[in-house]
Amino acid sequence: MFYLEEIEPEVYRRKSRNVTLLMLAVFMVIGFIFARLSLYYLGPYSNSPMVLNFMGAFVGLLITAFIFKQFLSTKPFMYEAMYGFRLKRNLMHITNRLRPIQQAVEQQDPKAMKILRFYHLGLTQMHQFEQNSSALLDLQAEKRQLEQQMEALGLELNQWGFDPESVQAYPLNPDE
Repeated sequence: MFYLEEIEPEVYRRKSRNVTLLMLAVFMVIGFIFARLSLYYLGPYSNSPMVLNFMGAFVGLLITAFIFKQFLSTKPFMYEAMYGFRLKRNLMHITNRLRPIQQAVEQQDPKAMKILRFYHLGLTQMHQFEQNSSALLDLQAEKRQLEQQMEALGLELNQWGFDPESVQAYPLNPDE
């Protein structure tokens, strides 16, 4: 179960930027080291130093990803960046099945309405994080219409939680 959290957009942007810079610095150091090592150890066996450099940099990228995933993803300084990643991932679960969910909302399906309401709340938060005000304006009409439908059925508007399994009832391909 994933829950929306109150995070200030400025804090999210600042901490995500810091994590990105840290990730870039770690990758540069590890990538350069492995690029040099690949040239040093494999250079005599290859006529293409460019390929060896790319291989070393790719190994550096894999090691950097491993370090961040295994050791740093649970650290407090990574919290906002990981929250944004999880939010985007959960929104993508809904986006992949958005058409069938919208069709179910048109049929007054309360479960679909709750999923779509979470989607709207999550998108709003993500657009605020990314300072995407034009997308927020585009979303307002659809949000208001859904709110009116939910109020008419007496459903709670504060859908802060989302279970990714709940979208399984709606097919990936609407023709299924």
